[in-house]
Amino acid sequence: MSSKPLRKPPAPVRLRRSAAEMAALKHALLERARLIYRDEGLAALSMRRMAQEFKLSTMALYSYFPNKQALLEGLWMEIFEALLAELQAVKKGRRTPLRLLEAHVRSFLGFWEQRADQFRMIYMSAGQTAGGDTVDMEQQPVYVQMVKLTRERVAACAATPPSDAALGLSTDAMVAQMLGYLLLSLGVARYPLHDRDALRERTVRDIQCTVQQGLALPAKRARR
Repeated sequence: MSSKPLRKPPAPVRLRRSAAEMAALKHALLERARLIYRDEGLAALSMRRMAQEFKLSTMALYSYFPNKQALLEGLWMEIFEALLAELQAVKKGRRTPLRLLEAHVRSFLGFWEQRADQFRMIYMSAGQTAGGDTVDMEQQPVYVQMVKLTRERVAACAATPPSDAALGLSTDAMVAQMLGYLLLSLGVARYPLHDRDALRERTVRDIQCTVQQGLALPAKRARR
């Protein structure tokens, strides 16, 4: 009696995710990475842990983020993309360059005040990275675009085109004042702020004065 050869079981079917599903999973990965970073620090964030938590193979995770560096870049850039969108949106309904610059500053401050954890993650943990994990911001298109937008709005406040040195210094001074306020109000919990709202308004006004003085605006234009 002849026996039929045993057939091999069919190979398991690999279901491919749709573009929408892939985008949703990538967002979920970034959100989980953000929470780990916030609650446990950078050292606790690893590719192995992410793969385990999401029940993904290492190779599957690498198709989204090839390494921890890429995961960090994705995490930071998602935040800066949201910030850039808000800064671009303030152009609507603004008439003068100084009014637009004021709206820009208020939008920047408000964005981070609503995302204090993300501000601390990006601006206050750079010195705590382990294993050389850093994000080279100057190589990120969205960050470059945001810096360019800020410089353009500062330059637009000048009566005549400013020199590169004057524009660079005025822009740097403006950013320093914005970050200084945020570092104090969001990062130094023990400091007893007398009046946060008043300090915020003072910061906005001081920035306007800094830009006006740095670009040597005529008095009549500075009063707008």
